[in-house]
Amino acid sequence: MTWAQRHTDSEHLAAEAEVAARAGRTEDAKALYRSAAAGEAAAFEGVDPSKSRTLAITAVSAVALWYKAEEYAAAEQLAHKVLGTGTLPQFAVTQLQALLQATWSAQVRQRAGVKFVGGEVLVAVRGGRVVTGGAPLDLVLSKVETVKSLFHRTTEFIQNLPYRPQGPAASAIQEACRPWLFQAAPSSYQFAVAIEDAAQGELFGPATPSTEAITRTFLAILRAASLDPGNALLQMVPNPQYRSTFMKLTRNLAPTGKTFSQLQVRIAGDADWLTLDRDSRQSINQSIRTQFPKETKPEEVEEVLRGVLRGVHLDEDWLELSIEGQHIKIYEIGDAVDDVVGPYVNKPVVVEVVRQPNGKYRFRDMWGEE
Repeated sequence: MTWAQRHTDSEHLAAEAEVAARAGRTEDAKALYRSAAAGEAAAFEGVDPSKSRTLAITAVSAVALWYKAEEYAAAEQLAHKVLGTGTLPQFAVTQLQALLQATWSAQVRQRAGVKFVGGEVLVAVRGGRVVTGGAPLDLVLSKVETVKSLFHRTTEFIQNLPYRPQGPAASAIQEACRPWLFQAAPSSYQFAVAIEDAAQGELFGPATPSTEAITRTFLAILRAASLDPGNALLQMVPNPQYRSTFMKLTRNLAPTGKTFSQLQVRIAGDADWLTLDRDSRQSINQSIRTQFPKETKPEEVEEVLRGVLRGVHLDEDWLELSIEGQHIKIYEIGDAVDDVVGPYVNKPVVVEVVRQPNGKYRFRDMWGEE
């Protein structure tokens, strides 16, 4: 058989595997991916060495298929073999290194004795004070907490559950979507998030979404919130309360440029990163103001306050900000939610307010200063 025939057959098998995976037929999907990977590996062996781009594309495809088949030893062996030639185009080197990273993380998960389903999410923080393999602890903890909140909110959204304005996710949601944090191979600073495979059928019944569906929806919401909140996100998330929270949590992941310059997210095995930067944050902020305008009365003055968030009391509808030793209460925070403000207690924040004639401050929006 020619390279073209083997490659075409492999593509057809991979497409069938995708259909099986989406239908929840996990074992069928793995078997189909295994056959597709074997065919693509055979196609790779038949490529003319002078055709470097075809060789590179085929190698990346074969390694990715071995990974999806959960044949991690085969994926690792082929990736090392191809990388060892030293002749690959840079795009292929980058993609194979990413696949190796995903493979190593998957092997760690296997040894953990806990079952995980669906692709893990890789999160990379770059630039500023971030160095290869290291980042400020507060920054990492904040981003991990926001990713966790986004996963729980995504699970609630998929389940069509009523919007949760306060408090943690219900225990059933936390059981259905239990994120684990794994170390990822150093490249700037990276961590991996995988969702434990809970006994979901017992929690919500047969309509419970798969962990892969939760992960894919999580990334789709992030992408829409950062790139096209006025159209794509509006269509995907028509509920304004959910949409507002998704936008604010996505904004909280994006940098201000003070501590780091980029946050990137992708599903392991996918080639493309979703990149959030300072422009992303500003764009999301503008979209929030456009989609959720707040009235300012003629006698009120709009202000921006910077300080340390000292406390939040959602039941009593206020938060407390410390500015150069002075403690200021800001009222009417009713549309704020724990997920958005909670991670910033005792951290520097920016708070948009309106000052009333009596000197009291009324809340409009808040975000961190990272």
